[in-house]
Amino acid sequence: MAACGAAAAITTFALSRPAAALPLSQAMCDPRGFPLTASSAVYVGLLDNPVFVDVPATTTVKVEVTADVSVEAGAEMRLTYSLNDSLKSEGAFGPANFANHQEFAETRSTFALITVGPGRTNIRPVIRINGPAGKTGFVLHRCVSVEASTS
Repeated sequence: MAACGAAAAITTFALSRPAAALPLSQAMCDPRGFPLTASSAVYVGLLDNPVFVDVPATTTVKVEVTADVSVEAGAEMRLTYSLNDSLKSEGAFGPANFANHQEFAETRSTFALITVGPGRTNIRPVIRINGPAGKTGFVLHRCVSVEASTS
């Protein structure tokens, strides 16, 4: 027992508040589902509100998007991003094809690398159904997170 006394030392840390991997403003989930119908390039926010990131200098952030998605045969779900309420081109930051038709809903995940300027930036993933008019898709449980480098 004496031989392991020094090796078995325990260190205790006192934190003034709980540690978090991501600030609350940088991660959000929503369990509510909603349908989409194909129309000419109408985008819908994946979440009701954007996520925010505050950085001291220009930096590249990683935006992760995941959702349970179903898409009708003959259609696909497309993904892009809105930065500070300005819609960006599909594929500008990462993959644009988020989901194709499968027999059942599947969990889809992707990420984008987005360069943001100093200060606060709101980032909102937006989606649309691409296909003939009337084709549908459905989004279920979904999450978005933004990761920036830390010091």
